Amino acid sequence: MKDPGSSSAEPLKWVLQATSAPDSTPAQMLINWLVQEVDPALNDPITALLDARTSLTTLNALKEAFKHLRIDGETADDRSLAATYYALTIASALVNHRVRISRQTDHAIEEALRVLWNDEACDLRLRDLGWRAFVALRTGLNARTIDPESP
Repeated sequence: MKDPGSSSAEPLKWVLQATSAPDSTPAQMLINWLVQEVDPALNDPITALLDARTSLTTLNALKEAFKHLRIDGETADDRSLAATYYALTIASALVNHRVRISRQTDHAIEEALRVLWNDEACDLRLRDLGWRAFVALRTGLNARTIDPESP
């Protein structure tokens, strides 16, 4: 008999983690699941976005996953939360790697980050990340742009 803690239980690890959080909404559980799908080593979206060790490849994959959910999400909550995390992946790349992973204009990114900053329901650490990206854009961050479509 296999130990439940063995690798056969790994595919369902995200289910146990997502449902054990007391304030998890269905939309948040979906975001958590997407993060685990992109990189099973990541524990949660907040850590993934704040950690400077999260690679650009991972951030770009997260951005694409959130972009699709932002457009095709089943509920308004899914789409709204995905839009927030979409902007945050762009912010994370700007702040932690000085790289722009979006073709959006500065104005469009700044507006999304401004909305994020004013969202008091958003985790303060994520609002701070958004603010730092906003300031970096406003003060002429010399970020290199990578083609988000390239592998």
